[in-house]
Amino acid sequence: MNYGIHDNPNCDDILPPPPSHLMSVGLEVEEEDPYEQIGRKQQFEIPIQGLVDYKYEIGSSGRGPGQFGGWVQYFCVSEDGRTLYACDSFNKRIQIISLPDRKCKHSFTTTMPQYDYCARGIAVLRGGNVCVNCVGYDGTSKIGIFTPDGQLVHNFGPGLIGQSLAMTVDPMDRITVVDRRRMRITMMSKNGEGINSFMNPVKDDSLRICSNSRGDILVPDHLKNVVWWLDERGAPKGKLIPPGGPKASFTYPGGVAVDANDSVFVCDVGNHGIVKFDSEGHCCGRILSKSDSLWRPHDISISKRGHLLISEVSKTFIKLFGYQRQ
Repeated sequence: MNYGIHDNPNCDDILPPPPSHLMSVGLEVEEEDPYEQIGRKQQFEIPIQGLVDYKYEIGSSGRGPGQFGGWVQYFCVSEDGRTLYACDSFNKRIQIISLPDRKCKHSFTTTMPQYDYCARGIAVLRGGNVCVNCVGYDGTSKIGIFTPDGQLVHNFGPGLIGQSLAMTVDPMDRITVVDRRRMRITMMSKNGEGINSFMNPVKDDSLRICSNSRGDILVPDHLKNVVWWLDERGAPKGKLIPPGGPKASFTYPGGVAVDANDSVFVCDVGNHGIVKFDSEGHCCGRILSKSDSLWRPHDISISKRGHLLISEVSKTFIKLFGYQRQ
């Protein structure tokens, strides 16, 4: 399964030219750093590869269809790019929303035997089933596999993971979670079989995680303002930092996502923007900022139909932006 954008030949939108802030400068890497700062290897004045424009908002506050009881933090898009699956954690349910008309199609609860679970991560598997990271009030976590309309297929987790703070699914349907209780990152199959486990390079809580098509894992270090880049065995490949020194660096990197080309998009919460890196980790620049109607963006997902879906801190809706690769 791919998580990215494909060119949309049917797109009729005419997008505006990129603003002048979509440029970047680079610094060389210090050789002593055991985690190479990949994003700082790029040279000066890199033009952004793609245009964005604001479309509309999805969701509102409430308990009805298509409404959310609180801050929308975890969501994903179906393989065909037409259906949004969004965690309504406050109401303990998953909202299924049609993107073309923004209407709620259905919702289902994340209740499983013995526990009411709070959904803290969601992804679509190959074939269409939905994988949900379910966290109980006592810290007990399970991974639930549901049909596209919300029927529970099976669940697993106890014995493999303790308390899972974040989850990602790679194109091979391997499920990777950040285990807070054990301070490890654990990879499992969709059938609940353990594949790998290794130490988390982030010493504080890791609230987001992402995988690319090669199985590499991207882990934002929210307090140290970097994104760690690991291979599927946990070996360090580098870290992503915008070039330009402290003034251009991240201020609390939040959600992270990849597109079909393995380009990386990072929510720079404190700087109210989205930063893009190419598949090798070179910084392309900021593709969205406050001037593009963003305020503290925290979570991001990318659809194959050319959309960036972004939620903001404490907001009960998701903003949708059109995206076109050049």
